[in-house]
Amino acid sequence: MATYSEFFIADHHQAVARAKAREAGTPPRIDVPVLPTPGLGDFEIEVLGALAVKKVHATGVGAELSLVDIELDTLYAVPDALLEVFAELNAPEDPEDVTELAAEWAAAEEMESTTEITGPLLRQLAAMSATVLKEAENDSRLGLFFFSAE
Repeated sequence: MATYSEFFIADHHQAVARAKAREAGTPPRIDVPVLPTPGLGDFEIEVLGALAVKKVHATGVGAELSLVDIELDTLYAVPDALLEVFAELNAPEDPEDVTELAAEWAAAEEMESTTEITGPLLRQLAAMSATVLKEAENDSRLGLFFFSAE
């Protein structure tokens, strides 16, 4: 389980710089939108991704995060297809879908959490994902990144 993790919106260069600063134990100089996800690692996020893909019926979409740089095993990119799945949760056809998904995620054997934690986190992640998609229309370099370190 990670001791510190976060999602953030950035371009590749900013993401690498932010991750290197985090790994060095220094405050990142890059000011970007951040969603702290304390204690979550890439595996827990991939569990969420798999559950979200099923919830929105996005067949054929993988839930794996992409390693950004071989020398930075703490930095991952959220692939575009998975980003779209998360963004779809921002305005679901049935608002109960997000509540149900948060409960499923909290109940997964890989998780050590509660719906009170996963619910707000999932809503913030969905909103952040929608923001990335909207901002990427004007700047195609932007993406959603996940940093996780022990």
